[in-house]
Amino acid sequence: MSPAKQGQSRQRWVWIVASVAVVAAVAAGAVFALRDGDSDDAAGGTTYRQQTDECVLVSAAVLTRYVPGATCKRTPSMTINPDEITQTPSWTSDSLTHPTSIQAVLRLVSKSPSAYSRAKASLVDVYQQQLTGAVTADVATAELGPLAQEAFVVSGASKSIPGRSDGRIVVRAGNAVVDIVVTDWTSAAGAEAAAKAVAADFISNLR
Repeated sequence: MSPAKQGQSRQRWVWIVASVAVVAAVAAGAVFALRDGDSDDAAGGTTYRQQTDECVLVSAAVLTRYVPGATCKRTPSMTINPDEITQTPSWTSDSLTHPTSIQAVLRLVSKSPSAYSRAKASLVDVYQQQLTGAVTADVATAELGPLAQEAFVVSGASKSIPGRSDGRIVVRAGNAVVDIVVTDWTSAAGAEAAAKAVAADFISNLR
């Protein structure tokens, strides 16, 4: 293998390891949120059930715009109890030099306000450690369509992978708490905008 290709392979390997760490942290936060919720009920909104095909939750048009050439990967659903289900689909491109991805965690819970607040508290901490100049902000739900009830976003430049930025958004809609992470090679602002667009699309496709 040529030195150039070896360098590309090493870069892609570092990116894959970093992405796996992010997904593991997000999934761990999901379990924490579900097991340790308070006694409140889901506050209004639509009641969603386990999704039969997670790959349709991000439309082809959105994938083409933000993660061109990406393929979807399903993971087994995790059920804490009949009312607490977690699904974690992902979409990843095959680029060796600038791989991009969408990592999603969908929690269907009976205590969505608690799950949302705990996800916000625990997972923001993770991203503040992994991103340079991490910015966190509440998101006006109008940006995400009529189904969103609460949302916040985190964005910044990766500390471990030069040139890469991440945007992460968590949204509550009915009994669903959706966590979206988008990697981007343009800017933190670009990653944040992509995360918002993907989240709005994801929520609109829930059934």
